[in-house]
Amino acid sequence: MSEAKNIKFNIYNPIITYEHRAAYDMIVSHLQEIFPICNQGKCKALEVSDDPQKQKQINDLMEKVEFFSNSLITITKVFFDQLYRAKQTSSQSISQSTAMIKIDMIERNLLERTCDVRWWALEKAFWQCITLSNNSKGSGKGKATDSSSKALREAVELACTRLEDIRNSYTLYRDLVIADTNGVIIANSNADRRSKVIGMNVSKEEWFQRALETKDGTEYFVQDVSSSELEDMDALVYSTALRADGDEQGKVIGAMGVLFDFQGESQIILNDYLPKDANERTLEGWFSFFTNKEGKVICSSDENFIPSGEIADLPRNHRNLSSAGDVIVSTGVVCGNRSLIVSHKSKGFDEYKGLGWTSHLVLPESAMFERSMTNEDYGISPQELMNSKLIPERNQQTYREIQRNKGDIQLISINGIILATDLGKAGTSFIPIFDQITTTGNSTTGKMEELLSEMSSDMLEQNLKALENFSKQAIDLIDRNLFERAADVRWWSTDHAFWEALQEGTDEKFEQAAKRLGIINASYTMYRDLVIADSNGRIVANSKSENRDKLKRMNVSEQSWFRQGMQISRSVQFGVQDVCDSDLENEETSLIYCGGILEDGQREGKVLGVLGIFFDWENLVFPILEGCLPRIKGEVVDGGAAFYVNDEHKVIATTDSENFKIGQVVNLPAENLHLEAGESASGIFSANDKKYIIGSSRTQGYREYKGLGWTAHVVRPID
Repeated sequence: MSEAKNIKFNIYNPIITYEHRAAYDMIVSHLQEIFPICNQGKCKALEVSDDPQKQKQINDLMEKVEFFSNSLITITKVFFDQLYRAKQTSSQSISQSTAMIKIDMIERNLLERTCDVRWWALEKAFWQCITLSNNSKGSGKGKATDSSSKALREAVELACTRLEDIRNSYTLYRDLVIADTNGVIIANSNADRRSKVIGMNVSKEEWFQRALETKDGTEYFVQDVSSSELEDMDALVYSTALRADGDEQGKVIGAMGVLFDFQGESQIILNDYLPKDANERTLEGWFSFFTNKEGKVICSSDENFIPSGEIADLPRNHRNLSSAGDVIVSTGVVCGNRSLIVSHKSKGFDEYKGLGWTSHLVLPESAMFERSMTNEDYGISPQELMNSKLIPERNQQTYREIQRNKGDIQLISINGIILATDLGKAGTSFIPIFDQITTTGNSTTGKMEELLSEMSSDMLEQNLKALENFSKQAIDLIDRNLFERAADVRWWSTDHAFWEALQEGTDEKFEQAAKRLGIINASYTMYRDLVIADSNGRIVANSKSENRDKLKRMNVSEQSWFRQGMQISRSVQFGVQDVCDSDLENEETSLIYCGGILEDGQREGKVLGVLGIFFDWENLVFPILEGCLPRIKGEVVDGGAAFYVNDEHKVIATTDSENFKIGQVVNLPAENLHLEAGESASGIFSANDKKYIIGSSRTQGYREYKGLGWTAHVVRPID
């Protein structure tokens, strides 16, 4: 190995631990002791033999020992640099993935909000309420009749009730409001704030003004996190126009604004995956926060150190990421600590372009190099681990060179002892010299092997913890997504077009219901189809016209989702048919959520039929799993895979259909299979003639959604 240049972590770098500095001093000191021993050997050669050839042989051996000792000193100079670089690279890659997933989580969430507000604005109770309000004002002051006043009061009451129903199904909103064209709030969902909000004029607020400017029912506006008269804290408001008769192309008659619980949702995302102490408090120096396109903090895991509303105290290049998806990783001082800083700018999600936010993850620089405190036996030898794919190639080269030099020094010593024996009694004085050379060579190379073993063990622990985090992110993402599906089906089941169609049973009403389903599906593109089945299991309407002829010939009375739906008697309930084959679809697997359609759209009552919504399983689950794959410098690790299993341990989604097939029961360690809700585990297992490391996390649900008992597994091969 040639003399290394551009060493980043020299032994005097303050990040190098005391133990490693002491080990370096010991290794170099012992190696330097070899040189006077070799000089002693050269002098002895002149004393014990007059034969020039024998003298040369001894001198050559001593010079070879000096050469290999110099080589080991050179290796030692770069050894610690390589060790710390390997830890740094691994830690940076893991941190980069974590920052990316955090911004991805919030963007996926906000995509759902754009769908919600556009659909809710078509609700009959809302446009009828606004229409009556506008008519009452247009009739002239004092001319409103008792009957019209009563009708308006009832319409406002119904609108508030329907808004409350939305908020009960979608629990991540702080409030939902509708306003007339003058900006006066007519109804809201949050009963605790109703007396303050109703009658308030919001005509000066951007969300209201821009909602009135939308061209049709497919457009919306989002007011980035800022102050609003509607709230006592900064609000993130999605809005769109209310239109006459609920027609997407109709005349604008008012506006709807939905106030997302951004702070509450962001706090969950930001605080997840940060290391905690025994008291469940985030470790010192770890921060996670979002900034807007102006570089201002909009939510933080620690408001005391990194408060919202302030420009983030970060290097300028972290505050000025210019392009969607940009990422930067560097070190700097944050809150007085030397820190690793990772910043990842949003690129939106699907058709949602995002708001130009950036996710930042900050951790103490020293955290990248901390020794693992666990001493678990994973059934893998240090030698096997050192030669595994977890260890960078240059570190493996160093390991092999140490082994070669160790062997060469031992061979030289053996040859020297043989030569000393040939010299007879005079040569016995060389034996202690060569013994000392062997001892010194063994002790120094042994110490370096010990340090390499330490590094490989740390890398194993670091990667196992990373896979645990990735698996937790994978299960959290799907739980959040399915929480939305459960909310969707509960709300849609109360739509007037659906219960009216089932109550009247006419072709005209069924056609109106199908049209309504089509409008939903156009906004919520994560569904393959939406269907309504009557109480006999006959499909009477669906959203996708191309499937209509096929579905109308089908009866679903024996299918699980339908039977569950017919047992529902309250609008807050839902059912789900876990991932399985379905003859309703052409796809390989299907995931169906269902809600009971109740008589007169009541919150509780007789079930008339069932709404079934077919989640676009493969197309939406694969990007989630792919985003949680282990990466090095942004590139997916070769052979890495992620997959979900159901409560029967069968694979229901995978990024590697060759090695972890749909329907397969993978032979995993017991501790990874039998997890309790919310638990995670990691380990090593063998499959497909390969050895893998694995991280696993079982669902804990999300908010009131309990999950389906699934587990996410993320693996990477190590041989």
